[in-house]
Amino acid sequence: MLVDSYCIPNGPVSLNSIYYIRRPVEKIIYQEVCKEGCLIRIKASQQMGKTSLIFRLIEQTKKNNYKTVYIDLQLADLDIFTSLDKFLHWFCAVTCQQLDLTANLNNYWDNDINCKINCTIYFQEYLLSNIKKPVVLIINELNRIFEYPAIDQNFLGLLRSWHEEAKHNYLFKDLRLILVYSTEIYITLNTYESPLNVGLAIKLLEFDLEEIKELAARYGLDWCTTQSNQAKELKSLVGGHPYLVQLALRELARYPSENPQDIFKNAIKLDEIYATHLQRLLTTLQDYPELAVAFQKLIEYGDSVQLDNKIAYKLESIGLIKIEGNCCRVFCELYRQFFAQQDFDRIFSQKQTYTHTPLDTQIHLIDNTTQIHNKRYLDAFLDYWWRKSTAEKTPLSIVLFDVDNFRIYNAIYGQEAGDICLWQVANVVRNTVDYNKENVLVARYKDDAFTIILPNTSAVKAVKIANNIREQVKNLAIKHVITTNGTLEFPIVTISTGVASVIPDMDVSPNALIDATVKALNESKKFQGDFTFVSCNFRYGF
Repeated sequence: MLVDSYCIPNGPVSLNSIYYIRRPVEKIIYQEVCKEGCLIRIKASQQMGKTSLIFRLIEQTKKNNYKTVYIDLQLADLDIFTSLDKFLHWFCAVTCQQLDLTANLNNYWDNDINCKINCTIYFQEYLLSNIKKPVVLIINELNRIFEYPAIDQNFLGLLRSWHEEAKHNYLFKDLRLILVYSTEIYITLNTYESPLNVGLAIKLLEFDLEEIKELAARYGLDWCTTQSNQAKELKSLVGGHPYLVQLALRELARYPSENPQDIFKNAIKLDEIYATHLQRLLTTLQDYPELAVAFQKLIEYGDSVQLDNKIAYKLESIGLIKIEGNCCRVFCELYRQFFAQQDFDRIFSQKQTYTHTPLDTQIHLIDNTTQIHNKRYLDAFLDYWWRKSTAEKTPLSIVLFDVDNFRIYNAIYGQEAGDICLWQVANVVRNTVDYNKENVLVARYKDDAFTIILPNTSAVKAVKIANNIREQVKNLAIKHVITTNGTLEFPIVTISTGVASVIPDMDVSPNALIDATVKALNESKKFQGDFTFVSCNFRYGF
């Protein structure tokens, strides 16, 4: 066998490849797609073989003389998700294109009625009426819409209604829906509105020992003898993950003189066979600190950790964990070993930099109005440094402040002026805080409230920082006139601040420190603004 003929498992396995292992569920799917009005749900995390399976399903539908529409939501531009109407227009247009029909949307879209009704009428009276044969509609990466609340519930409800319509509408009987996604949905949907609790549910599992042995044989490796432990060792390392199994077998087939144990032992090194794959996962965690924090906790403390549902589903979708009932665990030993060696400090320890146009990879972590970090990043940062400060027995301080009488300011000058005011205050903070020192975070807490997280900082120093910022904000001299009985009270914008500091303890939630800071801020507001108050209970070093 030529080395060049070996499978390069960076994408779907080609239709004629000998390295594709047929799953037992495939026959069930092929039978189900022949049923009128069927709905098939295929779930698997990234690189588990979803797309390879779908390509074979498409070939099968062609043999059945069905029309097939394949819509990959990963290919949709971001602006498509700005409204339900725009999304459904795009959805109908792509469907028409693949059915070789002219879109003709204007003749069926009535702006005076619900866009879901428009879409249903369009499918029934135009698409299905003209095709006159079964249409298999495959929606890949359905989970992409889960991040868009304005679309997900409505679109999913629409799909469910079409499935129900097929029970009594002869045209919708010809529509077969196949939904492909990498994680469970975590939105509030009525049981009778969700398409993800009806139809045939298929979950693509990892390769078992026999499937690994069969694939090894196709690579020319003799792993079928009773004395051979290589299949067990590989499964133990990568958990039977199809893509990771393929990578290992390809490497062993290309270099037959290599000792499998040596390859398995060195697999987590970045210069070995899993380098690109592991580096991609590491980059993903670096781009999404809230996922990094949760995953690191899982590595450190095992499946006793209770993860937020949304975080757990996202980690599952990229393949880093498995969700089993109410428990989460690291997907495989390869991931556990590799990520246990990574320095997560660099995600949260770099000097914070802000620009008016943040990098694309930072957008989801940056507040649009103030161009400082948002609450999403703040939560991850605090969680990480709470655990790190606990281990190092060092103090952690928080400064929380908001703009005095900001609602009145907004009412007098308007929202645009209010946003400019918030940006100016945030700019003062980022220019005042010493970013030459590592680990300082400035973030928008909510509305007109901001926070500074200060690891390894006592309350005394945190108060000095808070007072300095108060003075710098006053130096801006932003006009803010409030009169009571003709008396001028606050001629310029000021801020009130609350400070809390503690040496963290893992038996206490970091929310306790946040709550103490909020209470301190509320106390400072009682002094009618431009004041700093230190927590009565969380005041380490004060």
